[in-house]
Amino acid sequence: MAKQTKQQTALQTTLFPFFPEYVNSRYAGLALAGFYFLLMLAVSLKYHVIGDYNVETDFYWSYVPQARHILEGVIPIEDFHGPVYPMVLALIALVTKDLFHAGVILSVLAASSSLYLIFEILKKLTKSDVALIGTLLVAANTTFVRYTYTAGTDMLFMAFITAATYSLLRDEQLNWRSIAFSAVFAALGYLTRYNGLSAAAGIPLAVVFANPFQQSWRDRFKTSGVFLGIFLVAIAPWGIFCLIQKGSFFYNRNYLNIAYEMYAKGKVGWDQYWYGEAQKFSSLSGVIFSDPGLFVTTLIRNLIDHALSDMGLLLGWQVGIFTLVGIAACFRFKPTAKALSYFIVGGAFFAVLLLVFYGERFSMLLLPIYVALALKTLTLPSFAQHRFWKVMHVGGVIAVVLLLWTGYSSLEFNRANIDSGPQEVVSIAGWFHQHFGDTEDGKIVLARKPHIAYYLDMKLEMFPYVNSYDELVAHLRKSNASYLYFGLMEAGMRPQFQKLLDPRSAPKELKPLTYMTNPPAVLYKVDLGAAQ
Repeated sequence: MAKQTKQQTALQTTLFPFFPEYVNSRYAGLALAGFYFLLMLAVSLKYHVIGDYNVETDFYWSYVPQARHILEGVIPIEDFHGPVYPMVLALIALVTKDLFHAGVILSVLAASSSLYLIFEILKKLTKSDVALIGTLLVAANTTFVRYTYTAGTDMLFMAFITAATYSLLRDEQLNWRSIAFSAVFAALGYLTRYNGLSAAAGIPLAVVFANPFQQSWRDRFKTSGVFLGIFLVAIAPWGIFCLIQKGSFFYNRNYLNIAYEMYAKGKVGWDQYWYGEAQKFSSLSGVIFSDPGLFVTTLIRNLIDHALSDMGLLLGWQVGIFTLVGIAACFRFKPTAKALSYFIVGGAFFAVLLLVFYGERFSMLLLPIYVALALKTLTLPSFAQHRFWKVMHVGGVIAVVLLLWTGYSSLEFNRANIDSGPQEVVSIAGWFHQHFGDTEDGKIVLARKPHIAYYLDMKLEMFPYVNSYDELVAHLRKSNASYLYFGLMEAGMRPQFQKLLDPRSAPKELKPLTYMTNPPAVLYKVDLGAAQ
């Protein structure tokens, strides 16, 4: 009882005692989200003019073609993700007329929506001022800002799963409509990225073991069953479509990403794996039983590695250390049923991530949960008894310092990276359209990355995994490619052809049309007749 009293005292402590009437307003979250949306939309559209060669490669390579198919009335089935993102992307593109800008706007909108939901969730778990600090820590986070202006599935996925979690936690008593919304949003998350299946496990587990609605065991299982039933109904149309077209209700090939993590990472290159080693696997069970011992030990290793990476790379250790203390504090100061539910949902997602290689963006859904744990540390009674200026206790001062520290780190990183995409592609495409207009639209360009094809309005042919120039020419002939683009990415991934960076030494089958020197990049016209 004494511990519970201390916890209640900590939760009643004011961390940020300024403008209380505005922080407590029902519109505070909307105002915060709205301001973030306007700010980041302006920044993103001005400075992020082309996607980078990392995450946004998938955008140009996969989501753009799928969105175009959808606009033509065809629903494609992709091997690694569901249909929701390209559908929403296509819908926004009806207004923007440009898929890249549609992707950026979608990310900014989803990020702002996530911030509103995070603020509302944290208000359910603690006081409004604590929720404000927590939401600002998320908004200022380097990874969160980065993927706000990045065209990709990360933010839309985060918005859907956060909405599913909020729907679970919003009511004090069981509300079947909220459970239904939670299931539908979880389904949308799953149909955006298949690791959203974690929500279909995490939310029922939270209902059963955290018991946020104070139900009997029988009623907890009933509530979980209703959630799962609605989830399955929501994903059924897509599952049936996949069953008819691909022979599997839960069709996807993400087991290949798992296989890379288990058996190839650090041993073979990325291209070498996908062109060779990946062909050895045809199912998840095949991946698991290829080497069960290595599979299990990799999971255990990833448990530690991912956790440490989350603290250092996702949060930054200045916040991560308080998160670790917050986890330990949960054993002494038992979290409320709602807070425990939140942690269980996050734990289920963390467990799924152990199957694949680490990336901060994959863990971004956990960011507000880690922040909530850090805030638990800063609201402990030991902090509350020390005050500054008679209004802020030491936890509040530390929270403000952490916010400024996080914001500065984020500003420095994103200022240097927001325009890190291949600007040379835009310049070369601009020259090309100025001289050729749209006369070459739809032709084939060979490149290692899909960006140039998007900006030239051409079809991409992947730069082949070959070793000799004769093999390259044979592939150009076979693919009927009209153009070849060669830049730093191509040179890095196919070093045997680095001479192609210099248009002065171009072989007779490749005629340089335009080039840049800083960074070096060349667009060649393919002329196989010259080889005759």
